[in-house]
Amino acid sequence: MAALGTGRDQARARSWLQEHLWSDRGASQAANSYRQCILEIRRALGADSDLLVAGPQMLGLDPNRLWADAADDDHLTRLAAIPGEAPQFLADLTIRDPAFARWLADRRAYFERRLSPVPAPTPPPLQRPIVIRGRPDGAAQAQIYNAVLQDLICKSIDDSGKVHLLDETSMPGLSRADAERAFRVQVSSVDAGGAKGVSVNLTRSLDGTIFTNLIRLSDTIDMIDLVNEAVEQSLDEIASYDARLPVARIATAMCFRAMRSVTDYAPATIAAADDLIAKAYEVDAQPVFLAWRAYLRTFLLGEGGGGNAQAISEEMERFISLAEEQDPGNSIVLSLAAFIRSMWLLSNEEALELAQRSHTLNPSNPYGISYLGMVHTHLGNFEEGYRLTRRANALAVPRGAKSSIRYVAMRSAACAGRYTEAIKIGEALGRDAPHFLAPKRLMGMLYMKCGRVADAEAMVETLRVHEHDYSMEKMRDAFRASPLLHRSKLGKTG
Repeated sequence: MAALGTGRDQARARSWLQEHLWSDRGASQAANSYRQCILEIRRALGADSDLLVAGPQMLGLDPNRLWADAADDDHLTRLAAIPGEAPQFLADLTIRDPAFARWLADRRAYFERRLSPVPAPTPPPLQRPIVIRGRPDGAAQAQIYNAVLQDLICKSIDDSGKVHLLDETSMPGLSRADAERAFRVQVSSVDAGGAKGVSVNLTRSLDGTIFTNLIRLSDTIDMIDLVNEAVEQSLDEIASYDARLPVARIATAMCFRAMRSVTDYAPATIAAADDLIAKAYEVDAQPVFLAWRAYLRTFLLGEGGGGNAQAISEEMERFISLAEEQDPGNSIVLSLAAFIRSMWLLSNEEALELAQRSHTLNPSNPYGISYLGMVHTHLGNFEEGYRLTRRANALAVPRGAKSSIRYVAMRSAACAGRYTEAIKIGEALGRDAPHFLAPKRLMGMLYMKCGRVADAEAMVETLRVHEHDYSMEKMRDAFRASPLLHRSKLGKTG
C-alpha cells in the first residue's frame, strides 16, 4: 500500500511490485505471491476493497478516495517547519527483500533531506551569467562572453575526468608530475558577418604542444553546439595522449580512450574498457571513473552480456553510489546516476532530481540533457522528454558509448508517437552500432506500428541469433509489461 501511495498517480507497474517485494523468487512464484497479496489486501479493506484498482499491467489506489501524506508537497513543507525530530518514512516496517530494502533506504534518505529544516538563505555568490546565444558587442562584453564559453568547456572536460586546466600564470609553479597532465585552455568567440564560431586552443603545459586548434563558423548553429564540438575535439586529443605517452599513465587519457572504444557492446569490449578505467582509477582515484564503470555495467545488463546479473547490478549500484557521495557537484556523475536510477533501479523521483541538478550545473552536458528527457518520458511527460532527448541527440557525436544518447532519443520519440523519426534514428544506430541489441528490440515494435510487417519479422530473425526463443509476441509482451513505458502506446496491438 505504501509503494502504491508513493507512486506516480498512486499506482505502480505490476512488474515493479514483483521485482521489489519478491525479487528473490522465481517469476512464477512472484506472480502467485502478487495475486495472493491482492486478495489479502482486498479482504483487509472489506467494504472499501474497490479502493484497490487492478489492471493487467498496473495496480493502483483510487486517488479520489485516498490521501497519502508522503505524496503531498504542501503537507511535507508544513511538516518540515515543525521543530523537533522529523518522522521517518515507513518507520518500523521491515520486509526481507533486498530490492525492497534498497528502495526503502533510498526513499528514507530522500524524505530525510526533504524534511530537514530549511537553512537561512545566504546571498548567492557573484557569478557571470551563462549566456549561450549571440555574441555581445564591444570588447569588454566579448571578453566576459569568451570567459563564459571557457567555463562551459572546462567544466565539461573537467567533469568527464579531472584534467588540470590552469591559468597561464600557474604553469611555472607546477611539478613535473602535475605538468604531464596539465593543459591550458584558451577560448574565444568569433563573429564574422553574422556567422558564429568558437576558437579553442588546448595546450599541453609540459612542452607547449597544441593539441586542439578549432575554429568553426556557422550561421545556423548555436553556441552550445559549438561548445560541445570543442569539448569533443579536446577529449579526442586527451584520449590520444594515452597512446602518445603510454609510460606517463595519464588517468584521464586512459578513461577517455576506454569510453571511446565501446562501439560494439560485446562483453569482451566492455570488459576491456572497464579494465582500462579501473587502471586509471588506480593511477588517480577520480569518482567520475567509478560512475563510468557503473555506466558500462548497464550495457552488460541490457545486452545480456553473460555473467552473474545480480553481481553486475550490485557493482553498478555500489560504483554509482560512491561516485555520487564523493563528487556530488559533478554534472557527468549526476547524469549517469539519473540514467541508472531511472532505467535500472526504477526510481524516477530520485532520478529527476539528479538529472535536474546535472543540467543546472552544466547546461551543455549532452548526457544531462538526454537523461533529463529520458526521466520525463518515463514519468509520462512525453513531449518534454522528446524535446530534450532530441536536443541531446543533435549534440551527441555518433561514437562510442554515446550511442546510448541516440537510443534514448529513439525511445522518447517512439513514446511521443513519432514512429517515423524513431525508426530513422534506429536505422542509423543499426549502421553505426550494428551489435547494439536494445534498438533492434524497439525497431520490431516500430515496424509493426507502421505496418512494415516484413521488416518486423526480419528483425525478429536477427534477434533470434542472440536469443533463440525470440518472437514478435515476446517483443510485444516486453513493452506491455515495461514499468517505464507502460503509458505509451508501444505495447498495444495495432
